Amino acid sequence: MPLLKTLITTNSKCLFPVMAGVGEVLAPLVPDLLGGVRCKLLPPERKDEIISEGYGFDGSSCGFCSVNDSDLVALPDPSTETLVGRYRLFICDVYKAGERSSLDTRFALERAISRLKEHGLDMITGTEVEFYILKKGSSLGVLDSWRYMELVPDASSLPLSTDLMLMAHSKVRVQFTHHEVGPGQFELTLVKDTPRSLADRVILLKWMIRHWISERGLLATFMPKPFIDRPGSGMHIHFSLLRDGKSIMRPEGRSDGKAIFSEEAAAFLAGILEHARALCILTSPTVNSYKRLMPKFGAPIYVCWGIGNRSALARVPKHAAARDRLRIELRTPDPSCNPYLALAGIIIAGLRGLEEGLELPEPVNENVYELKEGELERLPADLGEAIEAAERDPIIREALGPELAEQYLKLKKAEWNSYLRVLEQLGEDPASITSWELAEYLERP
Repeated sequence: MPLLKTLITTNSKCLFPVMAGVGEVLAPLVPDLLGGVRCKLLPPERKDEIISEGYGFDGSSCGFCSVNDSDLVALPDPSTETLVGRYRLFICDVYKAGERSSLDTRFALERAISRLKEHGLDMITGTEVEFYILKKGSSLGVLDSWRYMELVPDASSLPLSTDLMLMAHSKVRVQFTHHEVGPGQFELTLVKDTPRSLADRVILLKWMIRHWISERGLLATFMPKPFIDRPGSGMHIHFSLLRDGKSIMRPEGRSDGKAIFSEEAAAFLAGILEHARALCILTSPTVNSYKRLMPKFGAPIYVCWGIGNRSALARVPKHAAARDRLRIELRTPDPSCNPYLALAGIIIAGLRGLEEGLELPEPVNENVYELKEGELERLPADLGEAIEAAERDPIIREALGPELAEQYLKLKKAEWNSYLRVLEQLGEDPASITSWELAEYLERP
């Protein structure tokens, strides 16, 4: 049996088993460092108790900390309560000895937002979450053979994607859905929001997509690149900056080139580009992520920005600029990332550019895939290079805090070393999608 088929057939289990005899189940989700969720299931009559007191868990078994100091508490945020089928979901904050844990990734984003507010700024963010739907037990794997934005009135894909959108919209507010470039690949774009609320909704959306699709005998995967010869799945992040509720992205009057931005917005983007290689450890965090960041599939490979240029790392959508709704789209993030850490890194890097008054380079209008090597700074080629860039650049420690940054990088090094060991043992081609990647990422995070 082909490996992909074997994995889909044998590993696809419901994320949370059903508790016999209970109509509704509490599922307070703990976002872990690597972008997944951990959870204890609880009977519904414990809701008030859990919201008030939380529940304890072993942080060492979730990658938060070492075994000798691992008593953590998950405290649900009532504002995130979402009922999906029989599961009443919450997003939890992580506490240690009565105080917010510095290892709580949601807390890292909250600290970054506080820094933003110190500058009198707010941020509105949005994201496009891409994923593949696979058939369990099928040697082909993918749900359909549709192309980008095709709307084929067949008996399976169209009603499935329509019902999925309506379900998701009723829970986390979806702007639209459409078929993506790859066969069996879809995108759900979330309604714009504040950074923390958007990150919460990404966590909830991924869980509910997996659960809802699994109930229909299929598998939804957020693996960045499940097929080497097909487009990868991204999670592009859009943002704009505001002061007193008004956008500060544009200068007075209309301009071209980098003058399309106000001085503050230009410096903010310059900061993100300055630290782009290091930020990859947060936005493109897995071994598999770097097989998405390759030419010809619409993913960035160079550090640059452009207006309407989908080959650039950062893009200004032309239609938004023309309507005075200027925003920036960052195309490095993929759906395997922890959205809290990705947004925290983006905010802190942007603020560093603002504080240092960094100069924004001119936009790149060319198709960067056709440029000669060396004309632009290249993004890391693999997770190993991303780790090195993150260790050299203090922006990661600044964004995450020393303790969280150390633990996160420790996990990333272990992931990279595990991959290298398997490559050596099995002799698989690192330019392919390896058996280790499929086992590790097809159903998580």
